[in-house]
Amino acid sequence: MKIQDILAIFRNLAPEGNQSSWDNSGVQVAGSAAETGKVAVTLEPTPAAVGRCLDWGAGAIITHHPLYLKPKAPNAESMYLDVLRAVVRSGSWLYAAHTSLDTRPGGPAFWLGEELGLTGGRLLEVEHGSAPVEASFYCDEPISREAADIWADHDGVHSVAQSRTGEVRVVCDEPQWRGLADKIEFSLGRRPLFYLRSLTAPVSEVGFGEAGELPEPLAFEAFMARLAGLIEREVLMIAGPRPETVRTVAYCGGSGTSLIERAAGAGADVFVTGDMKYHPAVETPVCVVDVGHFSLEEEMMRRFAVELGEALPDAEVRFFPGEDPFAPYVK
Repeated sequence: MKIQDILAIFRNLAPEGNQSSWDNSGVQVAGSAAETGKVAVTLEPTPAAVGRCLDWGAGAIITHHPLYLKPKAPNAESMYLDVLRAVVRSGSWLYAAHTSLDTRPGGPAFWLGEELGLTGGRLLEVEHGSAPVEASFYCDEPISREAADIWADHDGVHSVAQSRTGEVRVVCDEPQWRGLADKIEFSLGRRPLFYLRSLTAPVSEVGFGEAGELPEPLAFEAFMARLAGLIEREVLMIAGPRPETVRTVAYCGGSGTSLIERAAGAGADVFVTGDMKYHPAVETPVCVVDVGHFSLEEEMMRRFAVELGEALPDAEVRFFPGEDPFAPYVK
C-alpha cells in the first residue's frame, strides 16, 4: 500500500488541524519507503517500542506521543537520537497522532465514557470550534439520486439540495469541504464554479475530556469497582471529597490536572484522569481518581489499532503493547 495513502488515512482519523497549538502531531520522520504492507501502532516512541515495530518489518509506525515537541538537533546521545537513527536506517515512516487524536469527536480517546455508558456527553475543554460552509453551484441537468446520496454520505455533510433552476446547495463542515469538492468533481466529470459562504451555526466543537451521566447512580464503592474492572492497573489513587453516590462522571486521558475546575463546573461527582500533582490534589473541590497516564492512553491506542485495521484493508496493522513506566512497590 502506498505510504501517502496510509498517511491520508492517519490524517483522516486524527485530523492534524484539531491539534493544540503547542503540539507536534503529524510526520515525525519522513522515511524513504514508498510502499508498505505493515503498519505498527504503539503508544510511546521509545527505542524499545520502535525497535519491536521495526523488527516486525513495519514501513509505517504511528505513535500517540510525538518524538519531539519542538525541533531539536540530533547532537547528543539520547533516546530521541536512538529512535531517529533506527527509523532513518530502516527507511520507515514515523507518525504521531497526539492531541489530533485526543480531540477527535467520538474517537478512541473517549473510550472510558463509552464503556461506562455515559449519556449527555459534553466536552470539558473546547480546543477548536468551526461552523459549516454552504457551497452552491449550478448544474444544467438534475443531479441523480445516486450522486446526491454519495455526496450526502461524505463525512461532515449536513444537507444536499437542488432547486428547479439547477442551483445545487451543499452544507458541509469546513474541514471536510475539500474532500467533498473532489468527490463532486469526480461525479460530474468537471469541477464546477463553487460559491462558498461561512454559516454561523451549527458550530462543531472539538476538545479534551468529557462529562456525562451514568445510566443510574452508583454507590461510590460500586463505582470504583466498576472503574477498576476497566483499568489495567494495580493501584488507583483517590484525592478530594468522596461522594456517597456517583451519577455524573468526568474524565480525561493523560495529564488532566488542569481540568479539575472544569470537571467540578460540569457537576461531576468524580473526575477520572492521570498524572495528578500534589497541590491540585490537596485543593481539589471534586473527587479525583488518578488511574495513571499510561492505562488510559494504552487502551486508547489498542482501540485505535483496531480502527486502523478496518480503514487499511490492504495492509496488516499490528498493535505493540507498551510498558507502564511506574510499577507499585509494596512494603
